[in-house]
Amino acid sequence: MRTIKNILPVIIAFFSMCYSVHAQQKDPSKINDVFFQYVVQTLKLKPEEADQMRPLVEEYLFKRKEIGMTYSDPLEREQKILDLKISSRKQMAGIIGMQRANSFFASEQNFRRKVRDEIRQRNSRKKFN
Repeated sequence: MRTIKNILPVIIAFFSMCYSVHAQQKDPSKINDVFFQYVVQTLKLKPEEADQMRPLVEEYLFKRKEIGMTYSDPLEREQKILDLKISSRKQMAGIIGMQRANSFFASEQNFRRKVRDEIRQRNSRKKFN
């Protein structure tokens, strides 16, 4: 448990660094890699599970981004995201089981929240400097 607490700030800092690079280069691959490592760690995936999950997670992230850019109506966008989550969960459950497949989406929300918090902290530090 301690190692997770020690590694998590490093992951968040690395993600934040990748986020700024992403904003400049529009290359989501580094951010996706950090997110995938976070998922591997939080879901405690075995190496063979991680290898099988990587293409599914990359496809999920790509489709989710595509949905966000395609649908301007918030309700329609949320419905499409929900449909994507359900279909992705079915695929993931075949590899890691239904419980951890459900936990994937909770991990995604936690990761997004931590990134937002980190960005807010950095922005507030910039204001005072």
